[in-house]
Amino acid sequence: MKKLLALSFAAVIISSAAFAQTERPVDSKPRTERHKGRHDKDKMMKELNLTTEQKVQMKAQHQEMKAKREALKAQDNITVKEMREKQEALKAEQKSKMESILNDEQKAKVAEMKKQKQSQKGDRKMNKTTK
Repeated sequence: MKKLLALSFAAVIISSAAFAQTERPVDSKPRTERHKGRHDKDKMMKELNLTTEQKVQMKAQHQEMKAKREALKAQDNITVKEMREKQEALKAEQKSKMESILNDEQKAKVAEMKKQKQSQKGDRKMNKTTK
């Protein structure tokens, strides 16, 4: 009985080790490529060819928004709905301030880059549904 129990235990260990070593499909991307939102923003800022003055303004605006978000998170007496509404308002404010810093050419470039990103998302969704 002990031999049978030991054999079944060994079989479970060996099969689980073999299962753990299976390879991922070739088309799946490493985690670093799937979660790269911050790197996309850095790439966008580089492609916009911001002037030093614009970079300083962007950084100051980012710090201001960061402080506002932290102050909002520190508030304990608001409801979830109010929190979401205020976060959306901060997001809209941040977007409008960023756009006010950019010139017309840079705004067009941002719009083009967003379109490309949306089409890439659509392509990925289509690939997922066809698999």
